[in-house]
Amino acid sequence: MENIMFDIISWVGLTICIGAFFIKDVFWLRLATLIGCSLLFVYYSHIAIPQGVISNLLVLLINAYYLLRFAKARKTEKAAQQNSASTPLATQAE
Repeated sequence: MENIMFDIISWVGLTICIGAFFIKDVFWLRLATLIGCSLLFVYYSHIAIPQGVISNLLVLLINAYYLLRFAKARKTEKAAQQNSASTPLATQAE
């Protein structure tokens, strides 16, 4: 029963990773790849295949890094929009 669960995890992970090739939005592409590679990482860890563990871990880390950069850039952009929106009010008061 345990092996069936890990086989399901591997198929779901593989499906998500392959499906990511059809995603055009970079954020969702990276998120899908992150999830798929996380599942494949669990599977390859279970069956003890170092190449699968290392390759999926590297792709997982790369996508996590770029998703964090994306979140930081989005946060900076939001702060800049809020500052630009509040600036005209300050100049009108003077």
